[in-house]
This record gives sequence, C-alpha cells and structure tokens, in this order.
Amino acid sequence: MKTFPPGKDATVKNYHRVYLFGLLLSLFAALLIMPATTRAATDMELPQSSYGRENQAFKILVVYATRAGSTIEVAQAIGKKLAAGGALVDVKPVKKAVNVKDYQAVVLGSAIRRGAVLPEIMDFVKTNKEDLKDIPVACFIVCMILREDNEQNRAKAASYIKPLQDELSFVDVGLFTGKLDYAKINFIDAFIIKYFIGTPEGDLRDWRKINDWAENLGAELKNK
Repeated sequence: MKTFPPGKDATVKNYHRVYLFGLLLSLFAALLIMPATTRAATDMELPQSSYGRENQAFKILVVYATRAGSTIEVAQAIGKKLAAGGALVDVKPVKKAVNVKDYQAVVLGSAIRRGAVLPEIMDFVKTNKEDLKDIPVACFIVCMILREDNEQNRAKAASYIKPLQDELSFVDVGLFTGKLDYAKINFIDAFIIKYFIGTPEGDLRDWRKINDWAENLGAELKNK
C-alpha cells in the first residue's frame, strides 16, 4: 500500500478537503443561478380534470404545483374523493387555474423542494389573497421527509407551509409522504438528495391516509 512521508499525508488530506469543498461550492452556485425553467420539469404534461356532476351547486378548485409528477396523482385522488362527497371539483395545475371567484372552496397542493413549497403556489396565493380570504381554503404538501412519520418530521413538514399560513388561514392541512424518482429530477437536485440528504427512491404515498383526509375535508369545506 502506498504511504506518504511524514507531513505529506496531512497535506494530501487537506488537498482532498479543499477540492471537495470547491466542488460543493460549484454545485450550489450552479443550482442557484440555474434558470427556473431549467430546474422545473417543463416538458411534463400537467393535466387538468373535473369530477362530479355538473349540476352540483358546491364547486371546489384543487390547484397543484409539481416538479416530478407525484403531486398530480395526489391532487386527482383528493378531487375524486371530494366529488364523491357531493361537490363539483376541478383539479388544475396552478398556472392554468381560473378565477377563484367561480368556486366555493379551494384546496392548494404542492410538492416540496429545498425545504419550501413551490414558488408558483406562493405566487398564486399572493395574487388571489383577497378572494381566497372570502372562502374556505385547505392545503396539502407532498414530501419525502415524512417517510419516517414521527413528531419531529411532522413538525418539520408543517414548517414548510408556514409562509402560506402567514398569508391565509387554512381549515385543514394534509401532510403526505411522496414519491422519489431520481430520473425525473434534475442532476443537481438528484445529486444533493442522494448523496447529502440520503433520501432513497421509492413511492411511499399512503393512499388510505390521503383518501381519508379528503373525505373528512369535504364536510369541513361545506360547513365553513
């Protein structure tokens, strides 16, 4: 095995530390300056769906923001369950959302990236804040920190919603585990999540928990 003279071993180790530190700085700098359109999954289809009968008087908008697609399916499941409770429900990506004045309630949904809800959801809330204050609003997030469902992780996940709660009051909040597929996120995000955060790939969404929350939410929205 190759050895180094006294003193040289420490120099080599320091060099490796400096090199690794420089590499990390480069990665984070690239992440910060990368255009949002590059970071986002711009080529992903963002579907919109409607559930329930057209003659229903109570209309709910479920508006979602996603990066890798997991939140779409959660929003659709919530929309179906709300419709089963007797509402007409439109599920739309946030950039296609229509005037909230057309609805009697709104449900906001977002994936979590870098410890925050996606910026387009925050923009939607700020833009429609005055109208949203006049109707009941709920919120859900999808994040992998809840793969270990304990008090500490739930408190951390709840903190991600705090910026939204500074703008609005929610009748209920749903905290759900997500799905992680490295192939569906950009290289830098994947590198950081895999090698520094250590989050494993997999679909950990608890559909029973999601559906139960949505079923209870329907009554809460109608009674407000």
